[in-house]
Amino acid sequence: MKLFDSFKKPKVENKFNLLPDGVFVLEHDGKIIDVNDKVLELYQTTRFNILGNYFSDFVENGTFYLNEIIQTKERIFAKSIHEQEDITPMLLEISASRSPETLRIYAIVRDVTKQREELIEIKKNYSIAKKIVDEKNDFLINCSGPILSNIVSTGGFSKALLDGIAGIVNEKQTKYLNIINTNSQDLNYDLEQLFNLFKLESEQVEYKFKVFDIVNLIKSIDRIYRKKFLDRKIFFSLDYSKITSRDCNLDSNIVEYIIKSIMDIFLKCTNLGICTLNIGHPPLDFLQTRPFASNDSLESEKYILFEAKIKDLVFSEEELENIFDAYYRSSTKRPIGLKASLSILKYYICAFRGDIWVYSKPDFGTMITFVLPLNKKGV
Repeated sequence: MKLFDSFKKPKVENKFNLLPDGVFVLEHDGKIIDVNDKVLELYQTTRFNILGNYFSDFVENGTFYLNEIIQTKERIFAKSIHEQEDITPMLLEISASRSPETLRIYAIVRDVTKQREELIEIKKNYSIAKKIVDEKNDFLINCSGPILSNIVSTGGFSKALLDGIAGIVNEKQTKYLNIINTNSQDLNYDLEQLFNLFKLESEQVEYKFKVFDIVNLIKSIDRIYRKKFLDRKIFFSLDYSKITSRDCNLDSNIVEYIIKSIMDIFLKCTNLGICTLNIGHPPLDFLQTRPFASNDSLESEKYILFEAKIKDLVFSEEELENIFDAYYRSSTKRPIGLKASLSILKYYICAFRGDIWVYSKPDFGTMITFVLPLNKKGV
C-alpha cells in the first residue's frame, strides 16, 4: 500500500447506493441518467454499460410501462433484459414516481424470481391438496343419503318400539331404547350439518333467487318447531310483528335453512331453558356502522334483523374467537353439528352480503344476531 493512501479520509457511503432495491434515475423519455449499485449487482454489469441507454433496454417494455405505473401508482411485473445471452432473465417487481421539481423518473426494481418460484410451488401443492379434498367431499356427499337414511331408520324403529309396536316394553328396555333414539337423532344432526359443510367446500351449491313472502316462511317454520319446543318443555318466544317489508328476493330454501338452523341450535343446546327469536328491520344508525350495508341507498326496510337468544348456552372467550371455524378444536366439548352449523350460517349470510355476530356472557346466555338484505346483492 502506498504511504499517502493511509492519510486519505474514509469515503462516505452514498445513501443512494445503500438502498436494498435497484433504482433507475430516468429522463421523461426513459433514458437512463443514473443507477445505484444494486442495479449493477442485479444485472452483473457496470455503469458504463447502462448510462445513456433506455429503460426498455434492461426491462421488457419498460419505457412503455413507465407512464402507466406513475399514473396508477401500482406495481407491475416484467422480465429483465441482459446483454449476456447466458444470463437467465429475472422477474422484476417495478414501481415508479416522477419528481415534480426535476421531472425525473425514479424507477424501483426488485428481483422476485425466487418468490415467483415459491408461489408456483405453493400453487402446485394447493392444487394437489384441493383435488384430494374435492374428491373426499364428493365421495362423502354421494354417501350422505344412505348413511343418513340408516340413522333415521334406527331412530324411527326405536321410537316405534317405544310406542309399543312390537308389544309392551319394560322399564329397562324403555331406558335403552330412549338412549338409542336420542343418540341416533344427535348423530343424524351432526352428520347432516357436516355433509352440508362438505357440500359448501366442494362448491356444489346453486342459488335460485325468487320473490317470496318472508313472513309466511317464518310462520310455516314456526308451526313445525312449535310442537318440538312444547314436547321438550322449552319456553320459546317468536316475534316477527315489526316486519313491514315482506317481499324477499333471495333463495327461499337457503333462508329457510338459516332460520331452521337457529331453531335446531335452540333445541340441541337447551333442556329447560328460555329461547327467543325477534325478527324485524334494523335501526338506521345500526346499519350505518356496518361495512356490508351500502351507504348510497341506506334504508332500514331493505334489511331484516334476526336476534336469537338462548339462555343456558354460554361460549368461552376462546370459543367466541373461533366461533365460525367448524374445524377449530376447542377445550370445551360441543356437538360437531353446532360448530358446522354456525360455519354454514356465516357462509350463507355473507354470500347474501349480510353479516352475523355472536355475543355470549354468563348469566346472560348467547345472542346470535344476523342481518340479511331483502334483495340479492351478490353471490
